[in-house]
Amino acid sequence: MRWYPWLDIIYSKILNSYRKNRGHHALLLNAKWDNGEDTLIYAIVRWLSCSHPLETRHCDICHNCKLMNAGHHPDYYPINPENNTQTIGVDIMRACIHSIYHHACQSKVKIIHIKYVEYLTDQSINALLKTLDEPPINTYFFFKTRDYIKIPLTFLSRCMKWSIIPPKESLGLQWLIRQREGVNDILSAQCALRLCNGAPIEAETMFKLGMWKQRLELCKSIHDTIINKDFLKLVPFLNTCRKNTYLYWFITVLVDALKWKQGINKRFIINLDQIELITIIADYWSISSLSLQLQQWLLLLCCFQKFTNIDRELLLTYRLLNWKQDVIESCFHAWSI
Repeated sequence: MRWYPWLDIIYSKILNSYRKNRGHHALLLNAKWDNGEDTLIYAIVRWLSCSHPLETRHCDICHNCKLMNAGHHPDYYPINPENNTQTIGVDIMRACIHSIYHHACQSKVKIIHIKYVEYLTDQSINALLKTLDEPPINTYFFFKTRDYIKIPLTFLSRCMKWSIIPPKESLGLQWLIRQREGVNDILSAQCALRLCNGAPIEAETMFKLGMWKQRLELCKSIHDTIINKDFLKLVPFLNTCRKNTYLYWFITVLVDALKWKQGINKRFIINLDQIELITIIADYWSISSLSLQLQQWLLLLCCFQKFTNIDRELLLTYRLLNWKQDVIESCFHAWSI
C-alpha cells in the first residue's frame, strides 16, 4: 500500500480513537481533490479487521490480513457504482445491509466502504439511514465525498466528519520531486501543485498522464492568440470536455494576470512558469476589464459543470469574441437567443 506522509497525523488521531474504544461507527472523509483519502480509509480498515493489530498498523500475517491481501475478505464490503455509472442503487444497498445482519462474521468486525456518497440515490440513502442509527455490533462504515453540500443533512448528522486538507507546499514539493516521473524541475512541480490546490497526488497525475505538456501547449496557444489577435484559435483547446480542465487552466492564467496588474507579490502567482504570458495579458487589459471578464469566464465554467446539453462551442466563441473586443456581455444572453 502506497503511503503519503501528510496522512500521518490524521491517521494517528483517528486510530487512537478506535484504540480507546471511542471511534465512531461511521466516518465521512471530505477532500476537494485527491489527498489520499482512499489510502487513509484502507489503512484504518486493515487495522480494524486485523486479529492481532500492532500499535499503529495491522500485523499482515493473521488469517484476516491474508484474506484482505487476497481481496476476498467476506466481512469487508467495498460498494462501487453499478456498471461504470455514477449511481449506487437501492438494491445494492439493501443486499449489503442484509449481509451484515444475516451472514456469519469471519473476523471481529464488519466494514462497509462506499467510495463516494454522492453516488448513492435517495432511495439508497433512506435504506441506509436506519442502519446508521442502529448498526450491528462491531460494524463500521467509511464514506468519502468531494462536496458536503451534495449530501442530505439526515445523512451528515449520523457521521463523524473529517476534512483531509493538502499538506504544506514545502512537504508537497519534497514528495513530488521524489517521485521523479515527468517532473523536470522544482518550478514545474510548484506550478503543478498550485494548479491542483496543493494536492500532490493530483499534481503527480498531471505529469504521469501527459497533462503538463498539454497545459504548456495551451499557454503557448494563449500567447500566440493575443499576439496575433486570432482569439477563435482557442476554441478547440477550451472546448476539450475532460472535466473542463483546459478552461480551468485558462481561468487561472487570467486570475494571475489580475493579481499581477494589482501588484500582488509573485509568490501568490499560480502559473509561475508563465510570467511573460501573464505580463502580456496584464498589459493588454485594464484591471476593471480583467475583473469583469474573469467573472464571465467563471460563470461560463459553472454553466459547463452544471449542464451537459448545451452548445459549448457557440458559448466559447461568443465569450472569446467578447474578450477580444473588451465587451462585457454575458454568454447567457447569447444562449437565450
